Amino acid sequence: MKNKTAYIILFFIIILGFLLRFTLLGSVPVGFHRDEASLGYNAYSILKTGKELAGNFLPLHLKSFLYSPAGYTYFSIPFVLIFGLNEFASRFASALFGLLTIPLTFLLVRLLFSKFKNSNLIALIAAFFLAISPWNINLSRVSTDNVIVVFFITLGVILYHLWNQKNKWYLLIFSFLCFTISLFTYQAPRGFLPFFLPLMFIYYSYKDRKKLFISFLLYFIFIIIPIISVLLSPDLSIRIRMLSIFNSPSTQLVLDEQLREDGVMKIAPVFARVFHNKILSYAGTFILNYTDHFSFRFLFTDSGFPDRYRVPGFGLLYLFDLPLIVFGIWNLFSKNKKLLGFLLGWVLLAPIGSALTYDDIPNLQRTLMVFPALSIIPAFGLIGIWEYLKSYNKIKYLKESLIVLAIIITGFSFSSYLFAYYVQQVVHKPLYREEGYKKLVSSINALDKNNKYKLIVVANPQSDASILFAYFNVVDPTVLQPIFAKVKNGEYGEASFGKYKFVKDECPVREISAVNTKSSIKMSYVTGEKDVLYVDSGFCQLPTKGISILSRIYRSDGVLVFVVIKLQGGSKNIQ
Repeated sequence: MKNKTAYIILFFIIILGFLLRFTLLGSVPVGFHRDEASLGYNAYSILKTGKELAGNFLPLHLKSFLYSPAGYTYFSIPFVLIFGLNEFASRFASALFGLLTIPLTFLLVRLLFSKFKNSNLIALIAAFFLAISPWNINLSRVSTDNVIVVFFITLGVILYHLWNQKNKWYLLIFSFLCFTISLFTYQAPRGFLPFFLPLMFIYYSYKDRKKLFISFLLYFIFIIIPIISVLLSPDLSIRIRMLSIFNSPSTQLVLDEQLREDGVMKIAPVFARVFHNKILSYAGTFILNYTDHFSFRFLFTDSGFPDRYRVPGFGLLYLFDLPLIVFGIWNLFSKNKKLLGFLLGWVLLAPIGSALTYDDIPNLQRTLMVFPALSIIPAFGLIGIWEYLKSYNKIKYLKESLIVLAIIITGFSFSSYLFAYYVQQVVHKPLYREEGYKKLVSSINALDKNNKYKLIVVANPQSDASILFAYFNVVDPTVLQPIFAKVKNGEYGEASFGKYKFVKDECPVREISAVNTKSSIKMSYVTGEKDVLYVDSGFCQLPTKGISILSRIYRSDGVLVFVVIKLQGGSKNIQ
């Protein structure tokens, strides 16, 4: 295939990728998760004041987001500036970098398969597979750091490849800068790059000792030192320590149970410790976590975590990817074992960081780094099948029939995914995406338009409502920064500001009964005060008297989420 033809086809693949990532971006998926709100509001805060929500000036890690890397926030600033603080602007960076990874995949495949006669065709198929990938589309349409990480890791590999070809030192430096940017964009690369980069060095430079030495020197400076610095910092490592398998209560409980049973059986401690110890327990947990990321359940059904990213009835990959991946591995094994080792190593190393955690396992977000390798392998598998069919002429019209069948299968799978994503997902467990808060904020603003209420008390049992209220109200960061600067780690969602008071109580307005100790008369009361607006969870049993229901907020699945209430005359006996 000529280059000009390949570029024209690539252009249309990019257009398809654009439509899949930007169409209805601000409203689909339904709901806006608190993590998205935190990343977007911090971008707004830095844009307006140079400081994040907790008051730190131009931080590399967001204290208000449990010291998570601040990369996504900085990449969002231009779009918040252009479009304002809204869902579309906050998700724009993710969608953009997801889109840009498509032409990068084309370029990477062209470089990796330059000695293959069908390199342009392989590159186009790989780019197409990435463009329509449910895994990549899903995460490109929400505010999430890992899509940017995939872009920079891919770009870093391309630049390193070009450095090996052209010996231009600036290419090597820019390559390592890309990898370093990924470290300060998301946590997962800190468990991936220390293993992946040596694999890349060996693949490209193992015959050149000078290049290998320089690569490992820069690897130590740009990758290892920053990671060690993060791990040694009590603050920067707080999220890593919180989610680490070494902090997993279940693993320790199993070990304790085994040791107790050894004690009951009167097994000598020296033997008990040989078979039941922390090394074996945590190693077992790691292996179980790791293998879960390659299970059929995770890859081809809607069983991945976190729940908010699930597409009903649909996996992360299409079912037709499975035979193509198998055939791609076989085809690469027969034609280029070294390249197979690099691509397969890329895929196999991607879940390491996720497997070292115990929360939301197997995790589709932390393992997105399998791309673009996971779109390249099936692309080569498809090419292998095509080459085989070209040489197989025993059955008349077999090749043409299989091509038509492949188009039908691909079209049906792709349309099924779009239906599941744009239609079914709207009503599929929107609870996990915090749907209802935007409607709630709008309703409260309408009710309190003339400052009728002295206080607004909001039930906040799980959702960290304060950041969502700050986001949808576009609150001035200078108002919030002094408040959030004093909040303890992990409690930012309960920080009250202005007229808003966020309480853990799911039902701040409820009926309670008490017995008068003097008269022994049972009396009933409604909790609350006059001139205060209350938001109860939709699951609360509301008092039958003494209140006025001002608004009910329903999710798209028809579930009542919030009830906005005021008291009739304040707290009183309603017997």
